Amino acid sequence: MKHRTILTVLAFASIFLGGCAAKIQPPVPLDANALKSAEAKVGVITSNIPVPETTISGADCLLCYAVAAAANSSLDKHLKTIPVDDIKNLKLELTQILADKGVNAVALEGYIDVSKLKKKKSKELNVALKDYSSYKDKGINYLLVIDVAQVGAYRSYSSYVPTMDPVATFSGTAYIVDLETNKYVLYKPFNNRKASDLQWDEPPLFPGLTNSLYEVIATGKDAIKSNITL
Repeated sequence: MKHRTILTVLAFASIFLGGCAAKIQPPVPLDANALKSAEAKVGVITSNIPVPETTISGADCLLCYAVAAAANSSLDKHLKTIPVDDIKNLKLELTQILADKGVNAVALEGYIDVSKLKKKKSKELNVALKDYSSYKDKGINYLLVIDVAQVGAYRSYSSYVPTMDPVATFSGTAYIVDLETNKYVLYKPFNNRKASDLQWDEPPLFPGLTNSLYEVIATGKDAIKSNITL
């Protein structure tokens, strides 16, 4: 009887967790026809670009994370000194690319914080789960967003033991939302990583990993731009 009760609880838990699973948005290739419309006006904006840092995964207990953070503290201190102007320039660069292709585009002031937007429920395919309609007040009907999640280095751990050397990383999502329908006309995650070509552990300047970071930022920017093809 006890065994049956446990199985029942597990079955309900499985159903509950399955029902609460997050919706995974697949990539959406650019619908170039939407932006070619004479009425189309695209606003371009980025998230607030984070200061480069070391992202640690797999060190799941507090002590494990403390050990991992201490082991990477010199690298983390150095990463925070690396400028990210090349990423910040993306807004103006993408606006110019669209303008050169004949699209009415404008770089919006400030940054977007997607986490503060209202949630939007929809069962339709490729509809954003955040409501971007407030940006219509900017006089636009399409919004191009570059949402940067990580920049710096990534290193995985098993408890407090590293399972890999740190690698340079630049990741996030690039997408365009139709502000009338809240549907994506472009959705493309980007995740660029590169190991150091040299011995990575060379404090205080970590030249190998620093060069790799500049490389992934450059290649990541090129990949983002290549998705805006009309």
